[in-house]
Amino acid sequence: MFLAAFPGLIVVAAIYKYLEIQQASRWPSVPGVVVSSAAEARRVRSGGPDSDDTELRNFARVVYEYKIATHTYRCNRISVGEDMGNSEVAATLAKYPVGRTVTVYYDPNHRDRALLERDAPAGLWRGVTIIVLCLIGLILGGVFGFKQLGIFVASSVPNVAEAPFVTACVGFALVSALFIYAFQQAGARAPVWPTVQGRIETSGIREYHASDSNEHSQVRTFYRADVTYCYDVAGVRYTGDKVSSVGTSGAASDAAARRSAAKYPAGQTVEVHYNPDNPAESVLEPRIRLLWLLWMIPAAMLALAYYVARHP
Repeated sequence: MFLAAFPGLIVVAAIYKYLEIQQASRWPSVPGVVVSSAAEARRVRSGGPDSDDTELRNFARVVYEYKIATHTYRCNRISVGEDMGNSEVAATLAKYPVGRTVTVYYDPNHRDRALLERDAPAGLWRGVTIIVLCLIGLILGGVFGFKQLGIFVASSVPNVAEAPFVTACVGFALVSALFIYAFQQAGARAPVWPTVQGRIETSGIREYHASDSNEHSQVRTFYRADVTYCYDVAGVRYTGDKVSSVGTSGAASDAAARRSAAKYPAGQTVEVHYNPDNPAESVLEPRIRLLWLLWMIPAAMLALAYYVARHP
């Protein structure tokens, strides 16, 4: 039941979005005009429910103006879809340049609430269906597959009493190997991204708080380098704060964070690697060093499973 909550939450969110789309489909419309169109960097929460850490993401901020009766309103919401940032920024700005005449759909009960696009985003329902089916498949495969793996291990190892522990080790090794492989594939793309000259805007350290995952959790303070830089691609200015392809990591001491930030003083010109398919995604250090060491984790678990299986 706990595992089933994940696809269940997605289904609930999809139903809520469907009702919102149905409501917007009945809104009246008026002509409007785009008065501002530019990329905007915002800090969003990125550290999970037990952390207050944040990261920079780029958003397309399009402000439009419309008139109802004698009152003029302004709004910046484009569609019913949720904008998580770093997605289709350039395409949205190109679609809604300053001065363009647009059709504005507004809420008759709250006239300051409006949309430019009230239809469901392309591929929304198809994407939700695929995600839910994949999650259900993973859950069923994990539950029944782990059971079958346990039966197979119990019938194959000399030390039958330790079959559950051996099964857990093998299962952990397989799952970790899958994640490491996906991590490697994602990290291999960044080094071949095109580059553009950028400029360090700010350089310092960021303090954030996170709680332990154990039973008696307590809030701890962590530090990480806080480096922001700006760069231009195809006439659009973006802002990033991702120094390494492995993302940001915190430490209990600020010394390591200060050393990392010291490499990028404010005002320095840097080479920014950006994703050609999504220029809002960028990194300063694309190469991941010693990534092969991660494979020692599943290898160690398999070695432990083999030893326990053979030695009572």
